[in-house]
Amino acid sequence: MKRLRILLADDHPQILTLLQTLLEPDYHVVGTAEDGQSLIAAAQALRPDVVLTDVDMPVLNGIDAVRELHKLVPDCRVIVHTSHCEPDIMAAAFEAGAAGYLIKGSSQSLASSIRTVVGHVWQAQESAGAGATAPSRRLSRPLETPSSLQRL
Repeated sequence: MKRLRILLADDHPQILTLLQTLLEPDYHVVGTAEDGQSLIAAAQALRPDVVLTDVDMPVLNGIDAVRELHKLVPDCRVIVHTSHCEPDIMAAAFEAGAAGYLIKGSSQSLASSIRTVVGHVWQAQESAGAGATAPSRRLSRPLETPSSLQRL
């Protein structure tokens, strides 16, 4: 089975290194970016299956980067991985085209979250509890939460 190709974006190099270490056993990390503009360029060049991006990044923030990626690399699934749990930021991410939203430090395994997101729109249960139900009302596609997360 072909491993999914992942592109990581975060403005903290230590986070990028940690994410790559966590994901490499299950996925092929094809590149990293430390700002939104570099993320878009890398995604266009590398054509990853999945992008995992933070919101707070220099040059171009993660939400605007998601919006551009959705237009320029439409086959790529984007997961926002951030410390922000505010409903308006979550809604903005989904409206921009994010397929998933995961709070940093979530109890949900990052690797299994990526598997879940491929083919679905998804948010971690921790996010859902933070009042993030609004995006599903604004999306043209359904918002799904894996049944296995209902126990968290």
